[in-house]
Amino acid sequence: MAGFTTTNDGGWVFNFEDPVAKPSLPTEPTRATGYLEGAGKWENYSDKDLYEVESLLRQLFKQKESDPKWNLTIAKHRRFTAGMMFEVLYGRPYDRTHAGEYQKILRLARVMAYYSTRITKEGSINGKRYKKKIYYLSLKRYKKLPPYSLRLRLEWLEEQGKVPCWQNMKLPKDDLKAGHARNKRTEENMEKRRERGRQLYNERYKSRNHNS
Repeated sequence: MAGFTTTNDGGWVFNFEDPVAKPSLPTEPTRATGYLEGAGKWENYSDKDLYEVESLLRQLFKQKESDPKWNLTIAKHRRFTAGMMFEVLYGRPYDRTHAGEYQKILRLARVMAYYSTRITKEGSINGKRYKKKIYYLSLKRYKKLPPYSLRLRLEWLEEQGKVPCWQNMKLPKDDLKAGHARNKRTEENMEKRRERGRQLYNERYKSRNHNS
């Protein structure tokens, strides 16, 4: 991919033999475990693809904490499509014909939205135009938020010496959609651009009807 590096970006390399350093859990949760009771919790916890892609993404976040480019206010170096991020994490392009990889990229897109401050429906990255969703990733959200995957969160809690309970094992919020931003001012600016786009479209459409 022109102008875009993958596993050599910043010297970060993923070890496929041992993707996650797993601390030993005190017990193996089941569907009846108290903090996993409730609609959607067990499905989240038992989703292996979700666990895998978020584990890899958080490893990347951890490595990028010391990267000055990722710590800049502007998000130039933190903009990715899901396909671009898949290549970063796995060291190969996403194969849309592979059913297993399709499931992974669906989870990856969901997790990227969780760690993003903004999602655009299309845009430019490194001078190249993409008609795909672009995620503006945030190191602040990585540092602030617990993992999206409840299985990964259980390990994260144990590393901190915290006991899992219904309060700290709540399902994550999927509250950011494409074309929107978390920051109010950014959202207002995006809405202004959308409105200008609608006006230009309507003007062109009226002009075509008039000329016909």
